[in-house]
Amino acid sequence: MLNCLRCTSSKIPLQPKSRTPMNLRIVSTVACFALLHPVCFTQDAPAKITPAQDIQKHAEALIEHARQLSDIRGANAPAFQLKATFSFTGADLEPVHGTYTEVWMSKSQWRREIASKYWRRIEIAGTTSIWRLDNVDDFPETASQLPSLLDPFPLQSQSLVFEAVLDHPDSNPPVECAIIKPDTSHRKSAFCFDEKSGVLLEKIFPQVRLRNVAEDSCDYGSFRKVGGFWFAREMICFEDRHKKIAANLVDLSPAPMPDPAFFTPPPGAIELGICPVTPVPPQVEFSPLTTFRLGMPGVTPGAIDPDSISWITVWFVVDIKGKPQYARIVRSAPRNKAAQKRILDKLRDLGLKPGTCNGVPTPMALSVQLPD
Repeated sequence: MLNCLRCTSSKIPLQPKSRTPMNLRIVSTVACFALLHPVCFTQDAPAKITPAQDIQKHAEALIEHARQLSDIRGANAPAFQLKATFSFTGADLEPVHGTYTEVWMSKSQWRREIASKYWRRIEIAGTTSIWRLDNVDDFPETASQLPSLLDPFPLQSQSLVFEAVLDHPDSNPPVECAIIKPDTSHRKSAFCFDEKSGVLLEKIFPQVRLRNVAEDSCDYGSFRKVGGFWFAREMICFEDRHKKIAANLVDLSPAPMPDPAFFTPPPGAIELGICPVTPVPPQVEFSPLTTFRLGMPGVTPGAIDPDSISWITVWFVVDIKGKPQYARIVRSAPRNKAAQKRILDKLRDLGLKPGTCNGVPTPMALSVQLPD
């Protein structure tokens, strides 16, 4: 079972059928690691286990019901415009504040912008591609996770195999958690739902880091009904129980018909492929380098002790021919331009296999750590 500390919340029921707001106010305590964390696997609230033959069907029904309540990006959902504020702690421990805006017309036509005082990212979607434009090379990794925070549901085409549905009737509020079968590395994921209303309250998922695997979780609270959907006004993510990023909904309203130019890719934007199913990511098939690290699961580092090496993180796009494009150093960048060029030149030594979508090569982003 996934572990967490005991949390307490104010006793405010969630009832989507009523006209009253679905408020979820969480009382933060010393023992509670999440500000908005009503979902906990507590030792003093024994779970009831659903019979094995009903697990998959019941878990899928929980996710589908939550979609019907809250998925504003569903196939037949109306166009909307959304604005949220966010905050997190930067790489130099400085407070970072910014805004997230999104205009969504359909799954193949939307525009979003993530901006702070010093940096900005624009993303525009078409039928087969997403165009991305950053005004800085070192766009914060934490900020790039905002879209998944504001769109918490898994891809409908994604095949999830569930091993358990745990019922916690004594938690406050009562919850049901659908636990996904562990992967080959024994990492577990879960989705937890309010037992009365059915809204998604938390998602828990492992994140493969370069040195370890961290448990990430995102919590959702203060639900309000907007345009027929119950949407969380407060969202917060944690990494191994430490606050990572928080967002607050400012506006969610019907989108006016925008000028078509609003969805025109800006000059200099990077093109990335869109995949409606779970894609096969690009891979490093060959490297003459003594060692390297890949910023995704399933790759074994080289023979040299990784702790004795100074690493540089490089982000790039692997095109449909397996060639690196738009390479940039995003972490621990040396100030010397000659040193930067030397590091980027090492990408030519990697034998890359493009990512695929339904077996078709598709341009996808990849992060690699190379020795300095």
